[in-house]
Amino acid sequence: MKAKKSKSNNLSFDVYWIGFIKTCLRPLIRILVKQKVEFNSFQNLAKEMFIEEAEKYITETTANSRGKISSIAYQTGLDRREVSKNIKDRQNSESADALEQGRSRESNILEHWTSIPPFCDEQFNPIPLKRSGSGLSFETLVQKFGKNISHGPILEAMIDAKCIAIKENMVHMISKSYIPKLNVGTQKINIASQSIKRIINTIDHNFENTSNTKFQRNLYSIRIPKSQLSKFKAEVTEMIIDLYTNKITKSFDLIESKYESSVHEKNQPAVGLSIFYFEDESNTRVTNKKQ
Repeated sequence: MKAKKSKSNNLSFDVYWIGFIKTCLRPLIRILVKQKVEFNSFQNLAKEMFIEEAEKYITETTANSRGKISSIAYQTGLDRREVSKNIKDRQNSESADALEQGRSRESNILEHWTSIPPFCDEQFNPIPLKRSGSGLSFETLVQKFGKNISHGPILEAMIDAKCIAIKENMVHMISKSYIPKLNVGTQKINIASQSIKRIINTIDHNFENTSNTKFQRNLYSIRIPKSQLSKFKAEVTEMIIDLYTNKITKSFDLIESKYESSVHEKNQPAVGLSIFYFEDESNTRVTNKKQ
């Protein structure tokens, strides 16, 4: 009887990293889905960053620059042609192709509405369309150029983005540019991205070092019933604010004053710590609540 093959036999990395990826990426994917970031754009950007990071890693770990394309291909699992094209595009300042290749359905529809008769006139002005049905309708336009999706959700999204409007029961183009409504403020997006980057950089450093590790701790409880969560959150938040304002910030400022300089050096890093409250419903039961 033949032994059953392990699922990890087909992988070039330890199967444990699959769980790591799912755990780390799921919250990020949830945000991207809610904000309608399309998979193709995410995929192209991920490929670009895989190549950039592999190139950086290889440059830092070897003095031999020969065979760099093959080394990057091996490190990432990508085809050598993909790697070569990406590097050439980047050198030619064409890295924006990653986003262009993932052009949104909405942008694709608007472009064809103003370039493909009979949806436009001889001067390429978009013709008002009925909502649905055969012939000159928004539904037909979406069927042809909407990348296989129902016209209803696209109609709502484009109305929200103010690039189309309904007038006398006809769909009119208002703007040739699709600029989706920003549901989250840019300041919040920047704070979130910096927080995620910093914790992952800390984790990366601690993976690579057994000594000289950076401080990284989680303090949590699995004993609070859902009916008490709001009260627990309020009390813990009050405690954090008090410690942050009256103890941590003051102590941090004193330490900073000992080492700060009025001269800002090139590529000077931001250093500090992050503090946040969390509720993780997917957390598995563990015995040690301090990690």
